[in-house]
Amino acid sequence: MTVNAIFDAMPYAKHLGIEMEEAEDGFARGRLELAEEHSSVPGKIVAHGGVVHSFADHVAGAAVISLNFTPTPTIDIRIDHLAPATADLVAEAEVVRNGGDIATVDCDVTDVTGTRVATARGVFKTAGGDGGSAWTDSPEEFDLD
Repeated sequence: MTVNAIFDAMPYAKHLGIEMEEAEDGFARGRLELAEEHSSVPGKIVAHGGVVHSFADHVAGAAVISLNFTPTPTIDIRIDHLAPATADLVAEAEVVRNGGDIATVDCDVTDVTGTRVATARGVFKTAGGDGGSAWTDSPEEFDLD
């Protein structure tokens, strides 16, 4: 199973409408078509900050998994909202450090017109105990090969 396929199958990502375009070699790119249910403003499309945050977290996590091939839960993610998100979104994430237990990722979110909507830095857990992953006790429970 590919990284893209795993992320495309996540129930929360499906709920939000996140589409992974690429996830390999520590880089990931995703798209999110904004709709009324993403909005925090009645009668117009202005994405709720939580939607932008979830989108950045999702794409950043895919970048880490593309290097480690194991679940990598978020430890911390810091996001700066720079402009209202009023058009479909694109997020690009790149792993800036992939350590033995923790990875750090930078992620930029822009809209399709090129406006920079947010920037984020995430920290992800990359290792678990006893040969398992950070999510499971058994590596077989999450197979990316």
